[in-house]
Amino acid sequence: MFTTKKKKIQKYLEQKANDNKCAFDILLSDYLDGSLKEDLLSIEIKKADIHIDWHDDIKCIGIQGRYKEYYMDLQIYPNEFSISFDLDEPDDDIIYLLESKEQVYSVIDNMIKSL
Repeated sequence: MFTTKKKKIQKYLEQKANDNKCAFDILLSDYLDGSLKEDLLSIEIKKADIHIDWHDDIKCIGIQGRYKEYYMDLQIYPNEFSISFDLDEPDDDIIYLLESKEQVYSVIDNMIKSL
């Protein structure tokens, strides 16, 4: 039977106890309720396009957006995330261990300040 990606994610999250959710799970919840896009907008990431890869072998929140004239590419996996900014093609990712939702926004903010 065909199940939508959002329903699969919702089922996955429902199976986790609230106190057992990792940073990736919290970001998935934010994606489902729309707050992920709102949080990105609040730190001036515009035109955020969010794509979820949800397969047995890979789970990823992929985000492409803009900060002023810069393009951003952000890939969030269950244990790490990578981010890059560039005026043309953001290819040179920096990889971080995923520790918290707040860490992701802090890294984005710090990178923006260094542009």
